[in-house]
Formats: sequence, C-alpha cells, structure tokens
Amino acid sequence: MRYPISILGGLLAALLLLLGCNNEDDVVGIFTEKTWKLTFIALEGHTDRFDFWEGNAQAEKNSMKLLEATGNFNLSFQGATSGKSISGAYNGKGVLGNLTGTWSADGHAHSFSMAVRASTPENDIFAKAFVGGLATAFRYEGDYNNLYIYYRNGQQVMFMGFKPLPHTP
Repeated sequence: MRYPISILGGLLAALLLLLGCNNEDDVVGIFTEKTWKLTFIALEGHTDRFDFWEGNAQAEKNSMKLLEATGNFNLSFQGATSGKSISGAYNGKGVLGNLTGTWSADGHAHSFSMAVRASTPENDIFAKAFVGGLATAFRYEGDYNNLYIYYRNGQQVMFMGFKPLPHTP
C-alpha cells in the first residue's frame, strides 16, 4: 500500500511534536508573578464548597463575608528555581493574622509543601481550615489563572481553589 508523501510527512511532524512536549509546569509563572486569593475549599472529587459549618447558615455567611474582604485569604510566593523545582519564602493573610514561611513545588511531579507560621491564631472555622490546609499541603495543580492546593484533613483529601488578584501597578 502506498501513502502520499504529505500524509507520511504529517505523521512524522505529529510524532516529533509529541516527543518534544514538555510535561513540566512553568512554576515561576504560576507561583511568583501574582498574588493568589482563596475562592473555595472542597473535598477532592467534588465541586461544592465543603460544609465546615455543619449546616450553621449564619456561621457560613460570616465566613464568606470574611473571605470576600479585601486582603483576607491571600498568598504571595517568592522563589528561585533549581531544575524543575522552585522554593522560597511566601507571605499571606488569613483573617486575623499574617502568614509567613517557606514553600517548595516540583513542576514535574506537582508536589507542594509549605512551612506555615501564623502571627495570630484564627478563630473563624474557614480561616482555621485555610491555615491548617496550607500546613498539610502536599500537591498542586494549576496554571496562570487557577491554582489548586491539595491537603490532608484526617483521612480526607481536600483542595483549595485560588484565583490571581488583578495586578495593580
């Protein structure tokens, strides 16, 4: 059977493109060029916000008001790369206190970890989940527009969704 040269050339080009694909994330672009704002926390495999309030609608409403406030639930990463990994310092804010410490991520394995120091303990249940989740983080997924940090909550795996804040010069 004879195949036209154009088909064989197209197949060869597609093969070379697949072989040249890089499966590593741009960890510098994802983490260090923006401030991330928490938008939700959910159970892995679910899209609904996790009910930390166990049905207490007023407590949930209060937490969501704190979440929407400017300056709360933010993270900014600084770091330097070493091969496919990046590590450095970060700063952020829950509700009552500032967060500082170190972090690292691997752009190939998508592993992630943070050492968390909070200046003031949080009293809101959602803020406690945020700070506690960061302390047990083990994996990330994302790109320039969405960041998901996965953490362990007992036997459950939870994830936090973040969006970048608009850049202001």
